Amino acid sequence: MAATLSLEDIQLLNMLEQRTGAQGIDVVRTEEKVIFVVSAGHAGKAIGKGRENLRRLEREFGKSVDVVETADTLEAFAHNAFKPAQLRSVEVKEENGNRKVFIKVDGSQRGLAIGRNGETIKKARVLLQRRFGVTDVKIV
Repeated sequence: MAATLSLEDIQLLNMLEQRTGAQGIDVVRTEEKVIFVVSAGHAGKAIGKGRENLRRLEREFGKSVDVVETADTLEAFAHNAFKPAQLRSVEVKEENGNRKVFIKVDGSQRGLAIGRNGETIKKARVLLQRRFGVTDVKIV
């Protein structure tokens, strides 16, 4: 389930590729953040040595930039979306046409999985909805 990209989104993906060499496949823009989904194996290129590329993009956009590597399965993509938190498991339940994802983490990883002001789980919810039609994500 891929989202339709606007002309501005395509321009942002082209900018990512020109500046970093990483192949972007999706972008989500919020008031405070730009989130790029990049091809498998391209996260390192997008981030750059010492986060150099991300810092440069953040200066250009005037907002925070995040990078998530794509994956073929919902479970693998969820692991990528929650990085650097280490997930114990990803469980998908479908009820009445709704696809819900339950993320299990150790107590020591819970804060990382939620993120400051809930940013990590918000990012994961948006990306999992766009890419896999997930209606809700919960950390258990």
